[in-house]
Amino acid sequence: MLGTKVLIIDDDEGLLQLVSVIFKKSGAQVITATDSLDGISKFFLHLPDLVVMDVMMPGNTGFEVCQRIRQISNAPIIMLTALNAEQEMLRGLAAGADDFLSKPFNSEVLLARARTVLRRTRRSNGKTEHNRDDASFSYNDGYLSIDIERHEVLKHGKRIKLTPVEFRLLVYLARNSGKLLTFEKILANVWGNGYQGSMEHVHVYISHLRRKIEEDTRNPRYIMTVHGIGYIFEKQEIAYRT
Repeated sequence: MLGTKVLIIDDDEGLLQLVSVIFKKSGAQVITATDSLDGISKFFLHLPDLVVMDVMMPGNTGFEVCQRIRQISNAPIIMLTALNAEQEMLRGLAAGADDFLSKPFNSEVLLARARTVLRRTRRSNGKTEHNRDDASFSYNDGYLSIDIERHEVLKHGKRIKLTPVEFRLLVYLARNSGKLLTFEKILANVWGNGYQGSMEHVHVYISHLRRKIEEDTRNPRYIMTVHGIGYIFEKQEIAYRT
């Protein structure tokens, strides 16, 4: 994390100090804000590489701050949430958050998540290469198409806006179509280190991805659930039309 500029926004002074120390010890340059308005102001002033913020704060919520930041920047955002707050995660994802961490959390887990979202953002910005397997993959069934080189997904010929995580998740599922992918495999291949046991991440992102690619989320054609185990991506025929 040496040299990484991190903005931490939290109205809880104790937690703000704790998170600040964690990042400072990793070599990061830390900027702090104790409310949403101060956080937005300092983001525009300092343009940090990473934002870590609480969901609930005085004034604007973390979701609103996230939306404001997304208007000008794709800097990764990690939101700190209450335990088992799936609805908060869904709202944060819709607002543009990159990751979520339930409180209380381990310092090493927080740093691992931070490194992962930073790598992911650099990759989506073209600063790193796709791996060889991904680069050779393509999918097009006449309804849904995935273009790795353009980092683009089309539905009925219209571009769908996906976050970097959603794109990686969809590519991983589609590349392994017809295979049962356990929660553990998905976490390891899409999220990487620091996410062991975070099945709620898979559930929330799958739910959001279905809303974007499926015609009917109650009767999905692509992403099928195997309850308690994982998911299967069902490849459609080329002539597939709704």
